[in-house]
Amino acid sequence: MMVIWIVGMSGSGKSYLAKRLKKKITILSNKIKWIDGDKFRERYSKDLGYSLKDRKINSRRIQKHCLKYFKKGYIVICSILSIFPSHQKKNAKIFKNKYFQIYIKASVGKLKKRNNKKIYSKKKQVVGKNIIFPKPYKSDLVIKNNFNKTFLKNLRPIVNKIYEKI
Repeated sequence: MMVIWIVGMSGSGKSYLAKRLKKKITILSNKIKWIDGDKFRERYSKDLGYSLKDRKINSRRIQKHCLKYFKKGYIVICSILSIFPSHQKKNAKIFKNKYFQIYIKASVGKLKKRNNKKIYSKKKQVVGKNIIFPKPYKSDLVIKNNFNKTFLKNLRPIVNKIYEKI
C-alpha cells in the first residue's frame, strides 16, 4: 500500500500520467485506486465552488478518501491540482514512507496556449491565471512537461521508485 500524489496545474498531464501509471503497476497489485481530482469533484464535491475556502475543503475530502483506501491496503494514485503545500506536508506525515509525490511542471504560457479544458479562458478563480500555483512541498520527483513524446519516459523511474517503497 502507498499513495502516489500527482500534482500540477490544470492541463499539465496529471491524469494522463496517472492513467498510464495505473496500467503499468497493475502487475504489483490488483488493489489500485485512482482518484482523479476533476472526477472526484463531480461526484463528491458538487456542493463546492472554486474559492480558496472551497478548494481547501475539497482537498481535505480527497485526502480522507485516499486515507480510506490506503488503510484498506490499496496503492492509491491521486491526480490533483493540489495548491496547498500544507496539505501535501500533512500527506507526508499521514502516509509516512509510503507517500510519493510527483510534481508535473509545465509553463503557464504553454498551458494557456493549449487550453485543452478551456480552463484558462475563464475569467475568475483559475489557478495559474489569477490564483497562484505555489511550489509544491517536497516532491519526490519533478517532471517537466514540454508536451512532447519524451513525457512518458518518466514512467520507468516512477515505477522503480514505487517498487522501492512497497
